Amino acid sequence: MTTTDKLSAEFIKAREDFAAWYDAKSEDEQAFIDEISDRTSYIIDEDEYDAFIDELDSYGITDAETFADAYYGEIEGIGKYVTAEFTEQVIEEGCYLSSADLPTFITNHIDYQSIWDCELRFDFNAVEFKGNTYFFNNNY
Repeated sequence: MTTTDKLSAEFIKAREDFAAWYDAKSEDEQAFIDEISDRTSYIIDEDEYDAFIDELDSYGITDAETFADAYYGEIEGIGKYVTAEFTEQVIEEGCYLSSADLPTFITNHIDYQSIWDCELRFDFNAVEFKGNTYFFNNNY
């Protein structure tokens, strides 16, 4: 039994449909799709790629290069807890707080949502799409 014998006809049809959809795109569109595919986890089919690309257009992100420059990350889910989680990640990655400098009774009480609301929301776009949030730096 070969690998293709183990795959369902539905799966094979979906792969063929995706290939036909992808091949019908221009080289620039394919590069944009490839960039999204390489950097995101939750966008998986043709309709989602098309809808996501349409959504990004309203933020001035229209090609692979701009996407690569602006994309900062994704978090599963939507809402305030997501922007607070994103803010905490940015602060940790930027080494703005060192656990050696501040005791945990202080670091455990930082209002990350307030930091997002007052500061970071001006530097990043939080794009909610299909139940997940994608962050893009405005300074690309």
